[in-house]
Amino acid sequence: MASSASTTAPTAHPPRPFAVPQRGSSVAGKAYWAMAQRVALTAAAIDCGYIALFLWLGSLPLALVNVGSIAMYLVAHALIQRRHNTAGILLIWLEVVAHSALGSLLVGWDSGFHYYLLLFIPAVVIANSGRYAAPIVLALLAYYLGLRWACDHWGALAPLAGKGQQIVNAIHVCVVFGMFAALAAFYRRTILIAENRLLKQATLDALTGLNNRAHFYTLAGHTLARIQRTGEPVALLLCDIDHFKQVNDRHGHATGDQVLVTVAGVLSRNLRESDVIARWGGEEFLALMPASPLASALEVAERIRVAIEQTTVHHQNNPVPLTMSFGVVQVASGDDLQAAIARADKALYQSKHGGRNRVTVG
Repeated sequence: MASSASTTAPTAHPPRPFAVPQRGSSVAGKAYWAMAQRVALTAAAIDCGYIALFLWLGSLPLALVNVGSIAMYLVAHALIQRRHNTAGILLIWLEVVAHSALGSLLVGWDSGFHYYLLLFIPAVVIANSGRYAAPIVLALLAYYLGLRWACDHWGALAPLAGKGQQIVNAIHVCVVFGMFAALAAFYRRTILIAENRLLKQATLDALTGLNNRAHFYTLAGHTLARIQRTGEPVALLLCDIDHFKQVNDRHGHATGDQVLVTVAGVLSRNLRESDVIARWGGEEFLALMPASPLASALEVAERIRVAIEQTTVHHQNNPVPLTMSFGVVQVASGDDLQAAIARADKALYQSKHGGRNRVTVG
């Protein structure tokens, strides 16, 4: 028998018994259901091996039980594939619960069929709030103890000959250890994905993927602290899309967003990985450039200006021309970051009032 307790995964949706993510609700939800289908097929394949095992041990009833289990897993796979998700998961639960009971009653408690029930505990607790998890776990405990009592009361109804029970127990221990490891790996991967998503939300601009203002201050602080020890030159580049309000007014905010993403791409391609770049706010972008003398920073700014000027965004097949204005300053050793940004902003202001689409040194 192969348990599929790992198919109950954490979900961001409102808690409910046997909570599962809704198909199509997120990338994680789609991955979850793909995983659930793989688990059903894997469990069916493992049960094929159990059929051979129990035929070898001379237990036709248990071999037939595994035939039924394979059918249930295949039906569960088909249900999930057809988006009957809850029915598919409940069928998997039913298979594990029934198979554990039948195996324990036929072969005896010491065969270890009951180990598979334990896989439900972390799955239930992680996937549900305490309101639902506690009663489900208590019900599972009652079922577990009731099954133990029944096995002690009636004994093995169809015991295996020789060391058959010990062989089955050893196999169950190995399989359940593997399943617990896979279950832990799944939840660890889920947690890491969630942490990474939260980190991106906290540090990156959702539209452009560049650093947001708060994270820029953090990264820039580290960079400035390092260069104060080395004495290397640092430049600051502040730029602003020309006539961006007109783009939004004439072509709509969707086109405006496309412009911002396009500009962010041009900036990223023309700046180094060591440069700290951020969407500063609205249509403004800011970059801290370590190991950059002022002359080098001016060359980079001019290269970006030309690249932006040669870039065109289309709205309904109509070109939307782009230009940017720049302010570039050298950050002196021990210079306050806010003061340097203020000087770059003043230089940018001069570019705007000097005709736009130009670079000004502050």
